[in-house]
Amino acid sequence: MLPRLLRVWLTGIAGCLVLSLTHAESPPGVEWSPQLQAIQDAGSLADADLRQAALKAALRKGLLESEPEAADLVFDYLTQNKRWLDLQPFEDIIMEYSKIDHLHRGGRLLDFAELLRAPKAERVRVYSAAIVEGSTTLERGDRIIRQVAMGLAADDGLDELKPLIEVYYPEESPDARRQNPLPELLIRLELGAGAVDREDAGRLASERLAAMKDGEFRDRMNTDEAFRKVVDQVASYVCAVDPFARRRNPGCASVKEIVRRQVQLEEQALQANRAATATSTSPPQPDQEPGETWLVRMRRSSAREPCARRPD
Repeated sequence: MLPRLLRVWLTGIAGCLVLSLTHAESPPGVEWSPQLQAIQDAGSLADADLRQAALKAALRKGLLESEPEAADLVFDYLTQNKRWLDLQPFEDIIMEYSKIDHLHRGGRLLDFAELLRAPKAERVRVYSAAIVEGSTTLERGDRIIRQVAMGLAADDGLDELKPLIEVYYPEESPDARRQNPLPELLIRLELGAGAVDREDAGRLASERLAAMKDGEFRDRMNTDEAFRKVVDQVASYVCAVDPFARRRNPGCASVKEIVRRQVQLEEQALQANRAATATSTSPPQPDQEPGETWLVRMRRSSAREPCARRPD
């Protein structure tokens, strides 16, 4: 099933495609707190120096000067939004919090946040080591395991690691293979191939999907579950709104174009089917029925889904 954003697009509700101010990701069912609002306000400042100073003050207050429950929510917020925030300038605050955090998660958060922004050669080195050895140690002592490294390599479009993934994938446990199916990994590697980083991989994947012939895309969406899941992931990633810079990945324009063309293709097929039925004197044959396409399923599902959350 496609993610909420793509399901909403398929209903034709244009309002949900307009860039709007939204909260950054926060754990489901948790109230938006003043500490989180302070971080989002600080991260939205245009001046780089003012932004960093305000973020440092907001993070110090949220992590080190708040009640444990509130501080834990701030840490979860940073984990969910490390894509948008460079956490390296705030290492001292995060590691100070890690000393009092019962799970001591600061080092892991920083390691993965820095890996996200590391040069391509460094990411290839780390992921290769984890894939070959089963795991490898990151800078602050945490470990990245093979399953995670394969998924991140696919997210980053590191198709040069495809041979290693194919060789070592069978060594993963049945549970790991179910969670990270090889067909999905290979599709993601192919779509993002040649990217310089994860944002670029999302953009390239969207553009390559948009370059497919409409009929081919429709048929794969209707018959290839792995392909459909990858399209879900790409669409969700590139069309998520950066709550600080208030923009989306450029690849979102390609996803919107795909949806527009697929809706148009479906409408043409339905019109042709109605015309054929109207002129036929015979009862409709099974192969003449419109059938339940991925668009039909998504429209029905989206009828029960609200638009993305807007600020209070």
